[in-house]
Amino acid sequence: MKVVLGFVAAVVVAYLFAVLFYSQINLANLVEFGIEVDMGLRIQTLLHDLAGMTAIYLPVLVVAFLIGFLIAKLILRWVPQLRTLGYITAGFVAIFAIDALLGLVFGMHPLAVTRSMVGLLSQCVAGAIGGYVFAKITAPHPEKFYLSH
Repeated sequence: MKVVLGFVAAVVVAYLFAVLFYSQINLANLVEFGIEVDMGLRIQTLLHDLAGMTAIYLPVLVVAFLIGFLIAKLILRWVPQLRTLGYITAGFVAIFAIDALLGLVFGMHPLAVTRSMVGLLSQCVAGAIGGYVFAKITAPHPEKFYLSH
């Protein structure tokens, strides 16, 4: 059950960050063209993109993470001490690999923001954050956090 919860949380968190980065990078491009973008437009665009990209980008993240986390689990059998780093790396690489694969299949990157290095890295970082969430939720021995006096 913990693995399913961790996977769903990883996908949702990665999706939220990926869409946040996507929206803000696209809006930054508008600002470069001299178009004024206020906070209201930023929030409106983010909400629009969160809803609008679920049918396309969310399933891509699910497939990428299924493959990436499975490969990471196989590798981490030999280096379990690198578990958190392994899943962070798996999330990062999964997004990079799925973008590269879709780019090969379609002849271009289907997600416009990944056509720039900053955009591609932003999506990969979102994948890494999802990997971190998965590693922490599915940890065999959850870390205890204490407040210092």
